[in-house]
Amino acid sequence: MDQVIRFNLKTDCKDRARLLEYCLNGRKQFLAIGWSYIYKEIENKETKKIEKFQEFYDAVKEVVPRINHVFNVFLEVKKDDLFWTRDLDGYYWICRAIGEPKIKCDYDMDIGALLPIVAYKVGMDVPGQIKASFNRPNGGIAGKIKDNIIIEYSKYMYNLFSKTEKYDYKKIEGSILDNLPDFELEEMVIAYLQLEKNYYVLSNSIAKKSTTINIECEFRSRDKNNKQKAVLQVKGGKDSTINAMDYKTYIDDGYIVYLYGSIIENINLVENCCEINRADLIKFYEKYKLILPESITIWEDLFI
Repeated sequence: MDQVIRFNLKTDCKDRARLLEYCLNGRKQFLAIGWSYIYKEIENKETKKIEKFQEFYDAVKEVVPRINHVFNVFLEVKKDDLFWTRDLDGYYWICRAIGEPKIKCDYDMDIGALLPIVAYKVGMDVPGQIKASFNRPNGGIAGKIKDNIIIEYSKYMYNLFSKTEKYDYKKIEGSILDNLPDFELEEMVIAYLQLEKNYYVLSNSIAKKSTTINIECEFRSRDKNNKQKAVLQVKGGKDSTINAMDYKTYIDDGYIVYLYGSIIENINLVENCCEINRADLIKFYEKYKLILPESITIWEDLFI
């Protein structure tokens, strides 16, 4: 398996709650796509009746100039492929394909085809990369996630919630700090500054993923007698490098700069620039892991 699929369970159904109830909470479970109007197009043309998904695919292709990527996902799906979907309450579900897509004409819920699945509600506490894939502008109905860590995590979670050993997943060599996904590492370092250094994070300062933003977020001291402000940069991986000189502008503006990475260059040349020590972060993890989000702590089971 070289990918998992993020899937938005959304058609032109006016009552999306009804669609989700049908797909996730029935005796049988499905992922659904729309374009049910194609069946009327076929009826009006009095051409051959659609009986297989490939025929539905071909009929859509004749009518729609640029076919949606989700049709290719359904066309290429294999038994035991894994998907993530999300319900209206913000809960994430891990789903396993158990068969080939099949046609289904339902005009009320705008269903044109269904993929049979087995699905389990995991909760809200999933890796940030999975969450972000659902929030990406113009992300479409389906999107591929090819990060090996997320793939192994998905296998592990399916086994956990299905209470089976359906998938063999690879234990990832190394420390939790070396392999923790970027979102979760950032969250842990942010928690470290709040719990150990007496800051609170300004939620509206948390950076969107961008190559032009040098910091993760901004902090203020909780000490009302010390109006200190700070910023943070985090780079994960075993060979990440941060140059402290790149943050001199923040220091000139009165910030303390906190940096976490494998290698911090030129930190001795910059005042009020602090390296977050790896050993201290591991101690923090051990001290607070009972209250840290499961999206962070669950990775401990995936590392050797």
